[in-house]
Amino acid sequence: MKKTINLCIIVLLFSYLAACQSVEKENKTNATFTGTIEEINGQSALVSIEEGEILNSGNSVNIDLSVNSEETFQVGDKVKVSYDGEVRESLPLSVNVIEIEKL
Repeated sequence: MKKTINLCIIVLLFSYLAACQSVEKENKTNATFTGTIEEINGQSALVSIEEGEILNSGNSVNIDLSVNSEETFQVGDKVKVSYDGEVRESLPLSVNVIEIEKL
């Protein structure tokens, strides 16, 4: 009887771990938006969003420019930003930037 209970517990634990891993993979989807840099403060910039699904959450986002240290960004630059798909609904919005490209 104890072996059966232990076996059931082990199966449930492995099932739970497998479910957690599959959810984690789903959250790593990439999303993009385009916009114009309105303000630069050190390694971060305030971007006015022009296109992208993120517009459903707001119209400006704070991004980390250090992701692309090879490029020099200035106020007025149009950029395309790739992020992990998660939007922190603060004011302004913020995202986990994966890549920034000057257009």
